[in-house]
Amino acid sequence: MYVVVAYDIKNDKSRNFFAKEMLKFGIRTQKSFFECDDIGKKEINIIKKLAKKVCDNEDFVTIYITEKRRFKRIGDVEYLEIDDLVF
Repeated sequence: MYVVVAYDIKNDKSRNFFAKEMLKFGIRTQKSFFECDDIGKKEINIIKKLAKKVCDNEDFVTIYITEKRRFKRIGDVEYLEIDDLVF
């Protein structure tokens, strides 16, 4: 499956933890946006558990799941690593 994960987590420690864990599943194309190609239900469930662990009342994690990659990107993407962030 192809999965996109978008999030807004206010707590720096929780947000950094979540971002580092997400690097195990996909590539970061925006500061709060990961694309995960060809992952299964097991990995999706892990991401859901991570999201529940880091979110409080003001936070959110949205997981978009499709069978195949169904989008058209215009322009180049510069993939980000965890060290590219400014806190």
